[in-house]
Amino acid sequence: MDDENLELEPVEIHPENYATNLFGEVVVVENMEEELIGPKARAEFNIFALTDAIGERKKRDAWVLYQKALASGMSAEEVFYKLFWQVKTMMVASKTKNAEEADMKSFPYSKAKSFLRNFKSGELEKMSHDLVSGYHSARRGIGEVETLVDKTLLRL
Repeated sequence: MDDENLELEPVEIHPENYATNLFGEVVVVENMEEELIGPKARAEFNIFALTDAIGERKKRDAWVLYQKALASGMSAEEVFYKLFWQVKTMMVASKTKNAEEADMKSFPYSKAKSFLRNFKSGELEKMSHDLVSGYHSARRGIGEVETLVDKTLLRL
């Protein structure tokens, strides 16, 4: 068999199945989403590290963890809900005496209670208000949830 008589069949490359490498060359990827994100990366990201950084008011750590959450495949909206959950939990803890009164499990309640020392009176209420109004604005097409989360974390 000589090389001159060998014909190659054309391969159809769909736009969703290719990427370019560092040199601009086209690289075929069978399942790009799994290749880039993958279930393992998503499973390895611990969202509670981000909520803890928010409660501890560590702006830089929270922002870096937000970027890692996005890189792991989480949507900005998923991160938004966890961010809002953390703020709400701290607000509930600030207005109750114990976990039973707050209708919460003792571990998240005690964590939220310990985070309160990092926030002045009224700051959590303002953050909650900004998150809710920003989310509704984003849903109406005024701004984006990604930017809202980004700005909220950078204001910690």
